Amino acid sequence: MIRMVALRLALMLPILLGVSIIAFVLMRALPGDFAQASAGTSTISAEALDTIRRSLGLDLPVWQQYLRWLLAALGGDLGTSFTLRKPVLGELLPRLAVTGELTLIAGLMAMLLGVATGLASARLRGAVDWAVRAWNSLLLAVPNFVIATLIVLLFGLYFPSVGIFNYVPFAADPLANVASLLLPALSLALTVSVTISENTRAAVLEVASQDYVMVAKAKGLRARSILANYLVRNALTPVITVTGLQLAALLGGSILIETIFTIPGMGQFLFDSIASRDYPSIQGIVLLAATIVLLMNVIVDIAYARVDARVRYD
Repeated sequence: MIRMVALRLALMLPILLGVSIIAFVLMRALPGDFAQASAGTSTISAEALDTIRRSLGLDLPVWQQYLRWLLAALGGDLGTSFTLRKPVLGELLPRLAVTGELTLIAGLMAMLLGVATGLASARLRGAVDWAVRAWNSLLLAVPNFVIATLIVLLFGLYFPSVGIFNYVPFAADPLANVASLLLPALSLALTVSVTISENTRAAVLEVASQDYVMVAKAKGLRARSILANYLVRNALTPVITVTGLQLAALLGGSILIETIFTIPGMGQFLFDSIASRDYPSIQGIVLLAATIVLLMNVIVDIAYARVDARVRYD
């Protein structure tokens, strides 16, 4: 197991290197003047722009600019935000905590909804199965930002007493903080729960036809015991893989959700940075998001081996 984790972490390095190159080059390929964006104003002299270019190293070849940025990033310096005039890392970490909390709550909701509906669909069959499949098909066809917009309209029109755009920092009031994230998390969770639900249903149906389940039934074991010890436990293996990948996908969905609900997270920061062409912030966010996704894949591999005794990495 230790060798597997070490190997996965080592393989992350070339992937992150490739992501950093792509992010850096794409920022330079965008139309417009990088120095002009850094200045933050259009009324600036040509001499001042040349000074900014030299200070930012824009007079150097692109490969030298990248090496300078990479060496600084390895030291924890992701640059200075053009719009905020502050270090990117210092602005990104508090927002990452907000996005992490939102993703965690949404992930828990998605797992509860997905596993519960998938299990009910596989075990009860009939009308329940049809209802769950129809519900999943509907959610699959509707993007999460549309769901978020409908939730805002629903609570704004019919439940005005419920605050929608009232994000509360965790340090100010932990309970109010969690409450302020429930609706945004639900917007993220509903779409993600579809994949978990369908995979849970398929896994339970497959496991239910296995010989060891038939033997357990023939022995006269209670239905609850068969469900907990034979069906659910053995069906968890593919569900864990799908759930881990879906949790990583929540980071992408948080961009629009945080913007709709005005949550000061990493997604909102990325949206604002793209709108203002804040290149250092965009590069830092992309690199950090790629790192989180890769780490999530490693965690999924570890959980896969822990749940399924047949899986060995050593």
